[in-house]
Amino acid sequence: MNRMKKCVTGMLTVAFGLALQGCTKPQFQEDLSVWEGSTLLQSQGEQPTTAQFDWDQNQGLWLMPDIIPVPLEVKELRKKGDSVWFEVNFRSGPAFARAIQADGTLEGILEKEGLKPAPFSLHQTEFGPLDEVIKPAAEAPYVWKAHGDLPEEHAVIARLQRLVEQYDLEPYVYTKTVQVHRGAIPHSHPVLTLNTADSTDVMLLGTFLHEQMHWYSLFLDGRLMPVAEIMAVRYPKVPSEFPEGAGSEHSTFLHLSVCFLEFKAVEAVLGREQALAYVQAMSKRYYRWVYRTILEDMDLFEELYATHQLLDWETMAK
Repeated sequence: MNRMKKCVTGMLTVAFGLALQGCTKPQFQEDLSVWEGSTLLQSQGEQPTTAQFDWDQNQGLWLMPDIIPVPLEVKELRKKGDSVWFEVNFRSGPAFARAIQADGTLEGILEKEGLKPAPFSLHQTEFGPLDEVIKPAAEAPYVWKAHGDLPEEHAVIARLQRLVEQYDLEPYVYTKTVQVHRGAIPHSHPVLTLNTADSTDVMLLGTFLHEQMHWYSLFLDGRLMPVAEIMAVRYPKVPSEFPEGAGSEHSTFLHLSVCFLEFKAVEAVLGREQALAYVQAMSKRYYRWVYRTILEDMDLFEELYATHQLLDWETMAK
């Protein structure tokens, strides 16, 4: 039994560590095109997706960073005319894709045993995925984008601009390209994207800082591994399904760190009382187990992150 427990703990440590680091292998190649878009999963909604295909080697990579921030291998890549087929090697088993490629787009269906077909839509882009995170200079301007050029999207941008002016957010900002997309699920990569659903400035600020903490987690790279090892022992079993979890065990582990960093950033900006109230509210929305766990084990989280100097924002930024 002890051997089995150690084995499971070791596996969880590796999984958590990979999720927190963003994982460096396998890597996207600079000399191959990158495809970006989304995959619609039944239980997890629309997920930002980045892919790369090596047609000569019949292989590639598939990345859905908000739920599995580790690139998955693409195998058995085949193309005939405008038809494309390939396998995505998920840990729980392969998913089979069939798609049509035309005019720089790739649209198709991802099928996996036990799950409903997941439609995906990708477009070819020159931008690379998940490059090394370099904190932007304080004087660097924000780039604000309204995805549909809609009035409600521009209204959220105006609110964000006001928040940036009102508060010193600079220590917690690791990307200054921000898109507002009505109806989208907020996500961090490849472009930090928010929606129009947050009705209060506190919620909007929290969502903005949450996505920034995904970028900060990648910036930290291997410095989160000691925390990962302790977390894996402390939480050997985590929920995966929404709204308690974050869609997968990997993603739930990832969000233990991201959501705690989010809390500390909100605390630094608004004060502890408002930050605690914010996390209490979030524990009734989504990632509920994650936020409840942070509240229940606050002393542990604060000691861990302070011990490993992960909350010294100014020092970490250098």
